[in-house]
Amino acid sequence: MKRLISTDTSAVINYDVFKKNELSVFALNVIVDGQEYLDSVTIDQDTLCSAMRANKSIKTSTPPLGEVISYFEELFNKGYDEIIHFTISSKLSSMNDLFNNVAKNNFPGKLFIVDSYGLSSPMLSQVILASEEMKKGTPTKEILELVSQRTNDYKAVFIPENLTSLKNGGRISPTIAIIGNVLGIKPVLSMKDGALDKEGTTKQVRKTMIESTKEMFEKFPLSDYDYTLINFDAKPDLIEYIKTKIEEDIGQDVLITGLIPINVCAHCGPGTVAILASRKINGKSLKEFL
Repeated sequence: MKRLISTDTSAVINYDVFKKNELSVFALNVIVDGQEYLDSVTIDQDTLCSAMRANKSIKTSTPPLGEVISYFEELFNKGYDEIIHFTISSKLSSMNDLFNNVAKNNFPGKLFIVDSYGLSSPMLSQVILASEEMKKGTPTKEILELVSQRTNDYKAVFIPENLTSLKNGGRISPTIAIIGNVLGIKPVLSMKDGALDKEGTTKQVRKTMIESTKEMFEKFPLSDYDYTLINFDAKPDLIEYIKTKIEEDIGQDVLITGLIPINVCAHCGPGTVAILASRKINGKSLKEFL
């Protein structure tokens, strides 16, 4: 039986990881001033960043039904008998519902949709685990059970540079955004159970990121979890400071660095930094697969 692991660009840390691990990837879209672009195909982080800093209208949407069906038809036409596809958390997007409907109505018994309840490295770790198990010949049902055990076994903390993008996305009021930006207040967002919730506010991003990471170490020990520092157009000295300070404190070079997925960038905005803890893959660090 010929099987395949598929995901979307919500799992990105760097774009080479998909090719290196022989994963199929569905490019998600972002809409800039009414023009639709595909992640890593017709738009990259730099282009999106320039558009957002120029205050252009930025939106995301679920892909057209026909594009989703065509994507899987092309894969099955290559001879695959079964495909396991991972989506971004259903609490952040309606993507999972769309793909489940396609699986049920167009590819019953052949296409299996997994709600990652995450994004970036926690999502990617599920995808890589499934890929590794598939290479070993693990039955599809068992693979689905294994990845389901990791669904909420992670933590993520995001700190946007300002409140503008959250305001543009309708997540906070314009008044709160103006006041917060004037005062230099930045929201601290925590991702748990597949959803992003406001955990607090800060004026000191460096201090808050380091303190949050130290708190995460207690519940998610380095022996069992990978730590990823991702960003969207954050200042290089900020990233370097956080990485260096954390690794000095723990005495290990452990932090993985990478990019925030574009469909998430569209909502959090340029200057965002995030730290994520995700369970290692059969005892191996995610670094080995990047």
